[in-house]
Amino acid sequence: MRIFILALILASYSAVGAAQVPGGTNTSQKIPRSWFLKARGHEKALALQKEIGADIFVVFTREAPPGEKGLCQWFETKGLGSSAVRDYLRDYIKVSVPLPSNPDCQKMAEDFEVRKCPAVFIVQPNGMKFYCKVFDYPDGHPKMFPPETLIELFRARSSERYQAPAGTGSDQPTPE
Repeated sequence: MRIFILALILASYSAVGAAQVPGGTNTSQKIPRSWFLKARGHEKALALQKEIGADIFVVFTREAPPGEKGLCQWFETKGLGSSAVRDYLRDYIKVSVPLPSNPDCQKMAEDFEVRKCPAVFIVQPNGMKFYCKVFDYPDGHPKMFPPETLIELFRARSSERYQAPAGTGSDQPTPE
């Protein structure tokens, strides 16, 4: 009887893990924790996306001139550096593209229609690219959205597999 109960518990854990990913396979283990870099990294991310069906999180950054802090550094430190955002992004394939860079990165920035940095996009498996605004400019001064808002913003632009179950509070409006 105990073996039967243990088997039932193990089966339920397996079913929960399989339900998180399209096709019933657990692809979270195949998503690298590290970031792919530049246009070549984006190509590798696209190949991995075809294999496992995960969304790609792409961030374009620019280095601030010496003596200036810069929005990209602020976003990397306080946005991407927050434990809540890091934890949320673990199920995404992540790509970082520094600008200016090689011609392939410049072409990629043109393809994504990057106007300002940081520029964040979610690329769904169907090829759709969605821009994610991470700063607001009340009174003409930049203000980064808090980590909880960033997560909701990313979730709203992600494919179905990243949507929170009903009743978890994700039905609140996200900033545009």
